[in-house]
Amino acid sequence: MIIKFEPIALSKVWGGTKLSALYNCKEKKVGEIWGISAHKTFSNIISNREFQGMSLRDLFRARKEFFGYYPEEEFPILIKLIEADGDLSIQVHPDDKYAKIHENSFGKDECWFILNTESEDTKIVIGHSAKTKNQFLEALHKGNIENLLSYQPVKKGDYFYIPSGKVHAICKNTMLLEVSQSSDVTYRLYDYNRLDNGKLRELHIDKSLDVITFPDTPNQKTHNPKIFDFKVLDANDNKITADLHGDYIYIIEGSGEIDDTIVNQGDFIMITSANEYKIIGKLKYVLVRITK
Repeated sequence: MIIKFEPIALSKVWGGTKLSALYNCKEKKVGEIWGISAHKTFSNIISNREFQGMSLRDLFRARKEFFGYYPEEEFPILIKLIEADGDLSIQVHPDDKYAKIHENSFGKDECWFILNTESEDTKIVIGHSAKTKNQFLEALHKGNIENLLSYQPVKKGDYFYIPSGKVHAICKNTMLLEVSQSSDVTYRLYDYNRLDNGKLRELHIDKSLDVITFPDTPNQKTHNPKIFDFKVLDANDNKITADLHGDYIYIIEGSGEIDDTIVNQGDFIMITSANEYKIIGKLKYVLVRITK
């Protein structure tokens, strides 16, 4: 069965206008589009078939066979788009063990696929050069934490793996697809002292320092997070058998059909457990599969 989802638009202080235009949002400064989520905060609504109007969270609990009887209580992944018209905060995510104790949540391993950049000098933050926690904390107190951050250029088509414990930030002029564990836990270290609705946004210094990896580990551009696999593919006429736990698809560009279902740029789709399907048309898409 082919299931399509209604996107969820979230306004952000650093958001832009392109996602708002693509999805015809009421919000004009959209930073995130949640496309495949069963998270307790926001769960996507099914937009087709007999389950139209039902949330993915409820479907996961009611029809376990569609997910290959995935053994955990919570759907494990979250797929979203991010448009950064401004810089995101310098941040870090906890691992499963820490997040379970302190947040009653999954931790957050994630990966990014760069969909577009607005300039040739677009960059992102991945990692830091501090040798110890004290060195990092001292830089925070002195207001020169940016001197310890590792910046690298990005371009359309780049892929990055961001494990829990890795300091990171998406910078302005970037559009990307983020695939992660189903977690909305983010610890902010630094937010450029900017205001959101007239107030400084909350920082989470103590928790951040608890989970940051010291010293930092080398960046891994080609590795997939432990819980899912991520591929960028072009449509062809070959039949595909969906994974035991389902196939999860985002249409990057173009249009076509998945069996008898019309799909276009920006669509988020699930193919239920072990079903055969065929993708035809001139389109490029991301295929995500759950591996744990």
